[in-house]
Amino acid sequence: MAQDDKDKGNGGDQGGQHDNDKSKEVEIEVNGRAVKMTKGDATGLEIKQAAIAQGVAIQVNFVLQQELPNGSSKVIGDPDSVHLRPHISFTAIAPDDNS
Repeated sequence: MAQDDKDKGNGGDQGGQHDNDKSKEVEIEVNGRAVKMTKGDATGLEIKQAAIAQGVAIQVNFVLQQELPNGSSKVIGDPDSVHLRPHISFTAIAPDDNS
C-alpha cells in the first residue's frame, strides 16, 4: 500500500510541474510572427535570438524596435532589458549600410 501512495505522489508532482512550465511562457510578436519566450525580462539580443530560433527571418545584427501603443517605436539595444508581456510587439530591421 505504501508503494501506491508513492506512485500517486510522483504522478501529481509531474503534472503540476508541467502546468507551471506552461504558465511561465509568454507569446510576443517579432515582425508579425508569434514568438514564445519565458515570462519576465529579456534583453534585445535574447528576443532576437529567440525569434531566429523560431523561424523569424532576421539576423542578430538587426535593429530591434518595440512598437508602442501610441504608434511610435523605441529602439531596444542588445543589452537593453524589456519586461515581456503577452502580445508585446517588436520590429527587427536590417541596419543601414550607408552605401
